[in-house]
Amino acid sequence: MDIKHGPGNDKPNFHLSGWIPLRKRLGDILSAKPLTCLPMDFASDVAKKMQDNKRSAVIVTAFSGKAIGIVTEKDFVDKIASAGDFNQNRRAHEIMSSPLISLRPEDFSYRALMLMLNFRIGHVAVTDSHDVLLGVIALKDFFSGDSSNVLTLVDKINALDSLSDLVWTGLEIDTILQAMLDERAFGSEICALVTELYDLLIGKIIILAENELKAKGLNAPPGGYCFINMGSAGRMEQFTRTDQDNGIIYADPGPGETETAAEYYHNLGRIIVKALEESGFSRCPGDVMAENRAWCKPLSLWKTDVDRWSQTLDPQSVRDLTIFLDFRCVSGKRELYDELKLYTLNIFKNSEHALQFLAEDDLNHRVPINLFRRVISSGLHPQRRRLNLKNSAMVHMVDCIRVFALREGINETNTFARLSRLKELKVFRRAEADFLAAAYENLMLMRIKNAARQINLGSERDNYIDIKDLDKNDQILLKESLNIANRLQTLVMHTFHVHKA
Repeated sequence: MDIKHGPGNDKPNFHLSGWIPLRKRLGDILSAKPLTCLPMDFASDVAKKMQDNKRSAVIVTAFSGKAIGIVTEKDFVDKIASAGDFNQNRRAHEIMSSPLISLRPEDFSYRALMLMLNFRIGHVAVTDSHDVLLGVIALKDFFSGDSSNVLTLVDKINALDSLSDLVWTGLEIDTILQAMLDERAFGSEICALVTELYDLLIGKIIILAENELKAKGLNAPPGGYCFINMGSAGRMEQFTRTDQDNGIIYADPGPGETETAAEYYHNLGRIIVKALEESGFSRCPGDVMAENRAWCKPLSLWKTDVDRWSQTLDPQSVRDLTIFLDFRCVSGKRELYDELKLYTLNIFKNSEHALQFLAEDDLNHRVPINLFRRVISSGLHPQRRRLNLKNSAMVHMVDCIRVFALREGINETNTFARLSRLKELKVFRRAEADFLAAAYENLMLMRIKNAARQINLGSERDNYIDIKDLDKNDQILLKESLNIANRLQTLVMHTFHVHKA
């Protein structure tokens, strides 16, 4: 693969003017009355209604007003025009998309945008608690007519057919971070939206990588594969382009196909990793990438490695586990991911020794806070006297919450989602879980703001902050968050019977 930068591509041409504020409630931005039809309305009448009202979609509602589906321009193209079926007697319920994806009026607008990107749809309905339609939000409603906006970015990613034209989209996605900060979005919201955009980018890279191999006469072996992200990307907590942590799970090849399958997926992983690197995702220093055969292998070998890691539990195995255990399916055959996830969860759910070892590994280092609620100087950078938010606190919260989630067999990888499930299972009391979530949110938002400042200054990105530079309120939030993280470590020490730290 030869990726080249075209002329004038030194910087992305990207603006965010004119979009709906991401922290607006959906109920506050609904304006035009939604266009509706009944399930038995003729498709031709629906099309005329859309044309007359200059709308791109019609919501199909029951007589009760309950929204049951949506008919879009795409539905007419996919289900009538492309199929060559111009029967004038087709009904709305025959061509509508259902079930309808909907949100409530109290939900924030960023959730609508995230759903549209996640499900690759152009509209989200807004309904009340009885599913009665209140309005519709379209993807294009988020933006002005400016040709350089997020809608253009999404269209660009979907439309591109060359890896060489894709590399600058990573830079364009980065600019959304500042826009969401300006909207006072939560760190968790920023990560959720940026994750969707990164996943869209990676999905397109994978398709183009497959096409590149196909052009060379190489087709994917039978059985399929799954591309996974691990680490912060696996937890959906990535807000800027960081080091790559990824891999490929592929179906066990048949007799005589082992070498062919291994070679195909190694080449696929190599192309994907190089494209991601060109897009600004650095190579993993530990070589945890899909081009490395150790992280690109058939399902059976993944299971073998999980067994080995959980039984050996030497320093290298623990390092591999802490990256791997947050793995998430980004693209491909989800059944392979589901099988490996279930296998992994069963191993750790039934291994008290493995859980204790993971807990002990985290507690080898403590959050740098003392009994007087002050940051311990040993936790600061020795020269710059700054605190590393990631290594000093957030990593410990991730590790501790993960070990509880593994014990309970929780499938989620996102830290907030794990906390929510632990609260549902009454592992943590409601107040405890809420305090932990608030602390993690505070630390994450501080990291994001710090990263945004460094991006704007063009300086090297790191996770260090100078406590003296924080305003009084942020200093209080930081110390409270560090104290909560410290108490979480103490809880882990007692729960999993760790006799040191």
